[in-house]
Amino acid sequence: MHLVLLNARRRRIASVLALVTALGVLSACGQNLGKSNFARTTVAAEPGSGSGSVPDGDINDPAVTPAVLRTIDPCGLVNKEVMSGLGTPEDPTANLTSFGTCRAKAVDAGGKALTVRVEIGASTFSSINGVTVSAVDGLPQIERKDKDGKSCDVGIMTLRKPERGINFSVTYDGGDPCATGRAVAAKAVKSLHASPAKYQAGTGTLTAVDPCTVADTGVLNEVVPHGAAELTSFHSCDWTPGSNPRISINFRKGLPPEERDGTKKVDLDGVTGYQKVGSGNAAECKIEWQHKPWVDDDVEIVSVIYKNYDEKSDEAVSCGKTAKIAKSVISKLPKP
Repeated sequence: MHLVLLNARRRRIASVLALVTALGVLSACGQNLGKSNFARTTVAAEPGSGSGSVPDGDINDPAVTPAVLRTIDPCGLVNKEVMSGLGTPEDPTANLTSFGTCRAKAVDAGGKALTVRVEIGASTFSSINGVTVSAVDGLPQIERKDKDGKSCDVGIMTLRKPERGINFSVTYDGGDPCATGRAVAAKAVKSLHASPAKYQAGTGTLTAVDPCTVADTGVLNEVVPHGAAELTSFHSCDWTPGSNPRISINFRKGLPPEERDGTKKVDLDGVTGYQKVGSGNAAECKIEWQHKPWVDDDVEIVSVIYKNYDEKSDEAVSCGKTAKIAKSVISKLPKP
């Protein structure tokens, strides 16, 4: 009897010691809640993001032609609904001068800030070094991560010649900027194929005008012989035989032009323009004017720039050529 009780007691003591040892191991390996580290936020890939074969040849998607994309409000592509998948978003901020650019910010679950800047009509070169080419919803996707690992450009190519499209520049020190860019880009393409937010700027707006069609070809060839049109964004176009001389026609928004910083008022067949010569030794002149009201105090603005680095600076000559092009543009623009 005494032997049985002694063995039972020994078994209970052994069990208690085993339990204490196990608890000690768990305590030693357990997390110190006072020194918790948040894991980097991961972004779930959108369906169709970066998958499928890369399309080649011309891009014939009717949802992303230059005519359509120049009317898109870029802030709709990075609105709060889109950015809420990345963290707590702020309202997007439209660029003060560009029709095609907007910036959005969010704070992820770990308290890290991220920024997404979208530019419609940006260059999307696929042949430069260090890029990854994939596909999203049938469109080529060009990805380039910066060396510091904190920023990444994800571009959606919508035009082959020249290579142009929509670029998402992501800065994100707390996570993977390229994964974030792919997620936003995939949502943007999905939106473009459904019901994207568009500008409601009314009759005669520049947002619906192809800048490569607003100057008379005969006048262009008179000022810059043997030139050809080259789309530089969906709201700007160059006319040049190569690199020099060059005519640039640009549409933007901003405060009304006025006489300041060396700018002087000129008459363009009844339209008030504002003229400024370049500061260097080469021929350069810029003339801009208000086309119509935009929002609040802002207006739609047209600018025409003449540059010729083979020509010496002469205000009368270079600005005379610029004015000739400007008058041609005014005659062909839609009436506000």
